[in-house]
Amino acid sequence: MDTLVRRTTGLPVNLAYLDAGSGPPVIFVHEFAGDLRSWLPQVNALSRRYRCIAYSARGYTPSDVPTDPKAYGWEFAVSDLIALMDFLKIDQAHVVGLSMGGYAVVTAGWMHPQRIVSISACSAGSGSVSKGREEMIASSRALADQIERDGIRGGIAEYARAASRIPFLEKDPVGFDTFFEQFAGHDALGSALTLRGFQAARPSLLDKGKELAKVRAPVMMMLGDRDSGCVEPTLFMWQTIPGATLAVLPNSGHCINLEEPEVFNRLLLDFLDRVESQRSVRP
Repeated sequence: MDTLVRRTTGLPVNLAYLDAGSGPPVIFVHEFAGDLRSWLPQVNALSRRYRCIAYSARGYTPSDVPTDPKAYGWEFAVSDLIALMDFLKIDQAHVVGLSMGGYAVVTAGWMHPQRIVSISACSAGSGSVSKGREEMIASSRALADQIERDGIRGGIAEYARAASRIPFLEKDPVGFDTFFEQFAGHDALGSALTLRGFQAARPSLLDKGKELAKVRAPVMMMLGDRDSGCVEPTLFMWQTIPGATLAVLPNSGHCINLEEPEVFNRLLLDFLDRVESQRSVRP
């Protein structure tokens, strides 16, 4: 796969990306524990009908890893998505995000509505809770400290086996091991700065009701029923975004695209096909 990964040039922060297939463009935005490889089950399935683009965020090699803490944050996640679209000369795209990536694609929906065809927000909203938010912020900062102190592999050992990720381990231990080894190969500095600048500093989606109500792109939410930290924000977004739909995957945790790739792919493909069919008949 490495030979298929390309890099942007000339951007303030250059990004590594995979671009496969042809058809309407679909851009995949990964979670904190992932990178562009997290989306291979989706790229493999959907690139037969869609142009699939998955990229590694800033702070995740082989994308650039800025050393300035001020170069990290949710605003940069959105601007990097748009910059990649500009680089690839994509005017509009479907966007799919998991967790941290879900936050990015939802915010892009109200910040850049003219660029977004549809939004698939999956396992989204971690940290956006009415109770315990300060504890979640503190845990993100503590994890950043631990990664800097113990290195990426030692720092993430407990985090990677949090309750919301256990369903993945239970269902697919080989797949989980691949996920963990990829996670353990991330850049320690980039991961720590992402935790402090994005994860711990992002506004709660529960405070963004006015912005969410302005989203006009078709939206599908996907959630695992064992992903307790994402239930409240997902339901809030589902109830607030006009016309949003919700799919709940049973006995599933946070990594739903890897845990249940066939179900995830079918839900996503049906949603994209429906949006495209509606676009084709629109006057």
